[in-house]
Amino acid sequence: MNHRLLLELVTIPSPSGCEEEIKGFILNHIRSLGIEVTDHGLPGLSWEIGEGSRLAIFTTNMDQTSFIVERIDDEGYVYLAMPGIDPRLLPSQEITVWGKRKLEGVVGMIPPHYASAEDFNAPVPRKKLFIDLGLSPEDVKELVPVGASCTWCTEPTELLGTRVTGPGLDNRIGVFLALLLTKELSGKTLPGRIRFTATAQKQPSMLGAGFFSRDAYNRGESVSFAVIADTTSGPIKREYEYPLGKGPLLGVGPVFSRPHLAVIREIASRSSLPHALAPRIRSTGTEADVISLSGEGVPSILVSIPVRYMNSPVELADLTDVDVALELLAAAFEEEDLWSC
Repeated sequence: MNHRLLLELVTIPSPSGCEEEIKGFILNHIRSLGIEVTDHGLPGLSWEIGEGSRLAIFTTNMDQTSFIVERIDDEGYVYLAMPGIDPRLLPSQEITVWGKRKLEGVVGMIPPHYASAEDFNAPVPRKKLFIDLGLSPEDVKELVPVGASCTWCTEPTELLGTRVTGPGLDNRIGVFLALLLTKELSGKTLPGRIRFTATAQKQPSMLGAGFFSRDAYNRGESVSFAVIADTTSGPIKREYEYPLGKGPLLGVGPVFSRPHLAVIREIASRSSLPHALAPRIRSTGTEADVISLSGEGVPSILVSIPVRYMNSPVELADLTDVDVALELLAAAFEEEDLWSC
């Protein structure tokens, strides 16, 4: 497996609504494989492999959870809205502000020997956290519009063994899996066509997933099934979370297709590929919530990679799980039974 490709993907910032750079990277990578890519604008990218009238969709999102500039005070400090991010993570972090040009700043804290006992023991309130860009108030207000995106200023790191850490593994791992699977299956005889979609704005609205599922329906295409590649919270000493390095997770619940799940589990058993089930009772928090409801309904399969410390600058994953997911999905897409459910 080309692990360096994942590290390259993680270094590309892609806050929701600002996915242009990672779109360009994916587009060039797929074209280098000799495959044509369609840029649909705001919703994202799509490309196909295989032939025939039967169609499967493989979808994953390009965007990452990020901050938004909420206001700038008279001293030039930048205050943030941070949906989905724990404010306790911010103190002493470096943050990139994507204003009229790229700016880097820090979220500082009062040193403990200057803080009162009350402040030292108090929780970190979001509204008191700000970015110091080291610029004059006039420069900050000129360069940073309200609503500008901000991301962690952290590089990915390879740890010992097969583990990697960095911001945006959720869901850069899904994109990584899509690129690997495209290369693995291109040129092979498949039971039908696979349409890969790299979607935008999953975090706020699932815009891309909604577009691509409607697009297939509007074209009169019958989608045999859809595979959603995403991440799931890994273990942090909670019973309901999942271990790293023990294989991917397969979604089970009302949203997901039980016949397709049974086929994939049979393939995993036959090939001795480790995996676990991830029960989802109502909303899954993935693009399956949108795709499964499109048209007359699309049978959906969730393949998820466990990630620790989600929505932080040090998300952690085990590439063994990606290896297993790749082998399992490559075998599944070649299986006639999966297309005939």
